[in-house]
Amino acid sequence: MVIVALITGMVSIVGVVISSIVAKFIEYRKNRQNYLAQKREIPYGEFVDMIYKVQGTIKNKKSYTQEEMIADISKFSKQLTLWGSHRVVNKWVKFRENGTDPESAKKNLLLMEDIMNEMRHDLGLRRVKQGKLLAFFINDMKKTMKEMKK
Repeated sequence: MVIVALITGMVSIVGVVISSIVAKFIEYRKNRQNYLAQKREIPYGEFVDMIYKVQGTIKNKKSYTQEEMIADISKFSKQLTLWGSHRVVNKWVKFRENGTDPESAKKNLLLMEDIMNEMRHDLGLRRVKQGKLLAFFINDMKKTMKEMKK
């Protein structure tokens, strides 16, 4: 009888200790994720700003000089070095590599959207379907998507 009581007590104590450790681990991960999301919010927002500046230049003939773009890209890259998730960093590198190849322009549009979706994920938001974010910049997205897939 005493042995059963001891075993029951030990199981209870072990259960409380394990649940406490798991709760602390979950809390740590959540706090870390919130901290990183706060740090990533500014550079990720700057990336979206750059996209809108480029789009404004195309649509409204506003001036976004190459020097300004290079400065913005450099600033974004510096911040991404510290705060970007590995998925965003990998896609950003591929985006930069494709940027020198005119043949990859259409692929880069999709990659740009992938980067924005990864950023959304890092900030705790859901990813959206392919083409939905690009539809903010491209008027006839369904037609464009069909052409890109050819």
